[in-house]
Amino acid sequence: MQRNTPVLSLFVIAFFSFLTWNCTKIDTTTLGSGLIPAVDNVHTFADTLDINCTQGLFNDSTRLGRNDLHVLGNITNDPIFGKTEASLYLQLKPGFFPFFFGLAGDTINNALSPGTGFDSVILCLSSKSYYGDTSIPQRFTVYQIDNLAEFSDTSTYKFDHQPGILPTPIGTSEAIYPFALKNYTRFYPSPATVRDSVNNQIRIKLTDPAFLDLLTSLTSRDTSANANRIYRSDSIFKERLKGFAVVAEPGQGNGLFYINLNDPGTRLEFHYKKQNNNQRDTSFSSFYFSSGIATSRSAHANHLVRDRTGAEFNPSMPATDAVYIQTTPGSFANLSIPELTNFPNSIIHRAEIFVEQVPSVNPVDNVLTPPLYLYLDLIDTASGNRSKPLYFDLNPTVGYNPDNQLTFFPSGGIDLNYFGGYRRVKDNGSGPLFYYTFNVSRYVQHIVTNGVNNYRMKLYAPFNLNYYGYTVPFNNNIANGRIKVGSGSPGTDVNYRMKMRIVYSKI
Repeated sequence: MQRNTPVLSLFVIAFFSFLTWNCTKIDTTTLGSGLIPAVDNVHTFADTLDINCTQGLFNDSTRLGRNDLHVLGNITNDPIFGKTEASLYLQLKPGFFPFFFGLAGDTINNALSPGTGFDSVILCLSSKSYYGDTSIPQRFTVYQIDNLAEFSDTSTYKFDHQPGILPTPIGTSEAIYPFALKNYTRFYPSPATVRDSVNNQIRIKLTDPAFLDLLTSLTSRDTSANANRIYRSDSIFKERLKGFAVVAEPGQGNGLFYINLNDPGTRLEFHYKKQNNNQRDTSFSSFYFSSGIATSRSAHANHLVRDRTGAEFNPSMPATDAVYIQTTPGSFANLSIPELTNFPNSIIHRAEIFVEQVPSVNPVDNVLTPPLYLYLDLIDTASGNRSKPLYFDLNPTVGYNPDNQLTFFPSGGIDLNYFGGYRRVKDNGSGPLFYYTFNVSRYVQHIVTNGVNNYRMKLYAPFNLNYYGYTVPFNNNIANGRIKVGSGSPGTDVNYRMKMRIVYSKI
């Protein structure tokens, strides 16, 4: 699902703008009430239609773009959905070639100027958010990517891609508490007033002697003396240092960090003592994730694995009274509403699908929360089970045609105020309960009035949407959120059963 910008570039911007609009102003207790006349059982009626549900599991092919947040960490304690492991692969490089450390006239060589030289090399990752239990620490180990591995700066890799790595760790972090990623301030001894600070940064000191020797042994600006010098050119650098793998220590942590590769806080720091005109000073230089302007683009990949062994969610033996929704890469539910096929010709005032969380006594639900957004689209069985957007209701103020390869999505994006699909919460008497609603009134009117196909629907929590070979960004982060919701099948607790409520007047 690699992202494509042709055709969609204009409305993708508008789509993001609307998704990030604050939806809390919506009155969740009276949604749509202004559109529904009083139900008098003479002229206006209200019915609840059954929804048949089956569990589905994605064979995921999602690709992360270089501007997307990448995920890192472990979920080790989720008895409902199982474990998740996420490793990060990235390439960091100098901003120019031939590269040199320090400034003109600097000496960074203990043999030539005693007391100078490299003190440390630190891999830094800019953490923008966290999903899960912030009180449980995690440790991360850094490996060097094998220089013979497939890891190109021109590719964007799927989750199932895992570049080969060298077996020897080159650094391991201390225990990192998500809640404690506070400001880090570094004071230089000369002059004492100079300092540098960062926010929410994971810092991993690299200590492997062989790796440090590779990076720091050749610091001269004389690029003609050694044609294979690692800092001579972009192409030589990539041959000698393919990149880094950051792997969460197994069995630790219960959450995921979200890393911004493009942020200046993501970098490889070199700390050293230098001398210039008999003045000794402490300084540092950094390599960054390259955007491809001054040098070739840096390579990147995210490897994410779901392990549902022993979990309540068992795709091979799906439950009948519940369905399990995991944000990409995850799972979905197939929905069908047979009673709509022969529904009497009527004016549809309101047709709304209700999706409610099944309460859990497990405290893990307090930290591994539901997705911010669920989404509903149609499954076209006549076209090989191809997905397509819902007719009319994504945005009633603009025209779009789900059957057209160019105008299949509303140019103004999804009108969440009308369509719904965002996470809501209510008190069920024993604590908070999350739920979602979808307004499908115009689509149902289309079925009733025009006799068009009553499509099967797909309910899921996407990272992005894929139609006709194009990708439209959605507003969930990768792997952020999971929820167990009531099925519409018989045997489901009526208090949490998935259903459609329809208010109509007969013609």
